[in-house]
Amino acid sequence: MLGLGILVSQFVGAGPLLEQDVLPILQKNCMGCHGGLIQKGELDLRTLPLMLKGGKAGPAVVAGKPEESELWLAISENDMPKEKPPLSAKDKATLKAWIAAGLPTYSPTRKKLEKPLLPKGKRHEPKVVAMAVDEHVGDRLEDRKLKAAAVAADAEFLRRVYLDLNGRVPTPEQAAAFLDDKAPDKRAKLIDALLASPEFGNHFGRTWREWICPPELPSDMNSGRQPVQQSRNLGTWFAKRFNENAKWDAIVRDILTGKGEIKDEPQLIYYGLVGQNAHATMDGTTRSVGSLFMGVQLQCAQCHDDPYRDWAQQEFWAMAGFFNSMTGDFGRIRTRETGGELSIPHSAFKNAGKRVTLGYLHGKPQDAKRKADWRPDFTKWLTQRDNPFFARAFANRLWFQLFTRGIVHPVDDMRALNPPTHPGLLNLLANEFAASGFDVKHLLRCICNSQTYQRTSRGKGEAQQAAFGRAPIRVMTADMLLESLKLAYNDPKLDLRTHDKDSGNTNGESAAVGDPYMEFHRRFATNEEDTTDFTHGIPQMLTFINHPRLRSISEGGKVMEDFLKKHPDLEPAQIIERLYLSTLSRRPTAEESAESVAYTAACDEPAQAYTDVLWMLVNRSEFLFVR
Repeated sequence: MLGLGILVSQFVGAGPLLEQDVLPILQKNCMGCHGGLIQKGELDLRTLPLMLKGGKAGPAVVAGKPEESELWLAISENDMPKEKPPLSAKDKATLKAWIAAGLPTYSPTRKKLEKPLLPKGKRHEPKVVAMAVDEHVGDRLEDRKLKAAAVAADAEFLRRVYLDLNGRVPTPEQAAAFLDDKAPDKRAKLIDALLASPEFGNHFGRTWREWICPPELPSDMNSGRQPVQQSRNLGTWFAKRFNENAKWDAIVRDILTGKGEIKDEPQLIYYGLVGQNAHATMDGTTRSVGSLFMGVQLQCAQCHDDPYRDWAQQEFWAMAGFFNSMTGDFGRIRTRETGGELSIPHSAFKNAGKRVTLGYLHGKPQDAKRKADWRPDFTKWLTQRDNPFFARAFANRLWFQLFTRGIVHPVDDMRALNPPTHPGLLNLLANEFAASGFDVKHLLRCICNSQTYQRTSRGKGEAQQAAFGRAPIRVMTADMLLESLKLAYNDPKLDLRTHDKDSGNTNGESAAVGDPYMEFHRRFATNEEDTTDFTHGIPQMLTFINHPRLRSISEGGKVMEDFLKKHPDLEPAQIIERLYLSTLSRRPTAEESAESVAYTAACDEPAQAYTDVLWMLVNRSEFLFVR
């Protein structure tokens, strides 16, 4: 045991912590037999209170006394885990040091990181919240002995904030105006202008449409049709609501409580999309509501108690019962009054036929005898300001949208075994969002005015980025790329979609190969879990080179031919500058300008030469990435 003693001594002064060091070991090695689904010996190791409660053999851990702790005794003698390799010497040392140190959960600095800095229940000015955001992130960086990156230069910030808030790069005129502006508050003014632009709603509408409607839409099993037009209408509906600055609780309420014809109420397509075979289902709705609006994964609890989360199967179906009064498809949502009980369906893994009373997650059961459309009851509970899920889920997802990583990550996996990296920051943003009446634009102002958001993406190491010490480097979403290509080529009608002239839908059987819009999304869509997971390789290049619309506007130099006719007095260097501003949102360096001018001067056809420069710019990683 000498080697183990040396390993334990390494923790002196900086001992292991429950959430950071111990729970990952237990989750990997022990919770399959001692978690939520299975509790052999009546022992549950998911939380410290459950460990202290112990099982048939008594408490699993005794603070400060490894030799009296059943957990340590079983592991040290290699009695546990059964049917698995014994723990490594390093993992054993971690567990022993943690018990010996008195079962610490958070470091003193971590406890500081939990406090939200601003009082709860009061709306604050964006600058005040932004400063609190920076303080939270700064404390975390200090705790991890990391330094923050410098604030981004104007061009880097300009391009990032346009893409994040309006879903496209700025026009050459917009870029030049901002870069030449000397006002000290020009960044705050730009954020306000972008939030006031109709393009804000369009961009956020597309974003939420894509989160609800994947590019490969489900098909109606009867007609084979995909709801492309309804999906498009859903994006338009979201855009209108965001541009009206409708509050998030009202938006969600309209989605979850509506009924009628989907052609009149576009948001109701949600139920068909998250259901099965184009039909609304209470289990599909429950899984989606949990993920999108509550930030939790409930799918495992549909069939059995979740061994790694706090959700029992009974809780899943108790929540699903709120949507049992609703039926529908891609055309219409109908409601009826149902009682406050339901039977777990036979498709479930266990407990099929068991009666369950409706109830909120971790809440009291409802009146089983009452008959109603229960969706308004659920939505009222969900959208209350003190709901433990609603504000936190949106704040975390919005942070993910801007930083590629949630404060809790994945964004829909909030649980004790997956704690936030910056707990106080998440509390701050959730409190501010609720106090503002769930004002989406207000929360964006708070975040985008922070130095944390405005830092450069140039830095060192993944640890700095994971702690939000620098901006992430990420690829454009497919929609960002398409909108930016429209602007770069000065072709607002650039549209890669084909659809049925009568219905607006695409045929489900041919959509996979016959719809350029869908194909464009497949080629250029990003992995939501890792938005840096992108290779500009053969599929992307073939799409650029072979797509008939992109090819037609690149060959022959027509796009630049029209521009040159309208601006005959521009010098070559000025034209090159405009091309850089329209794609990279910056002016070219002296070397870049000289090379491009020399290339165009050597060509017999100026329009084609300038188009070649444009083609080169849109194929650069600097164009394809958000920095």
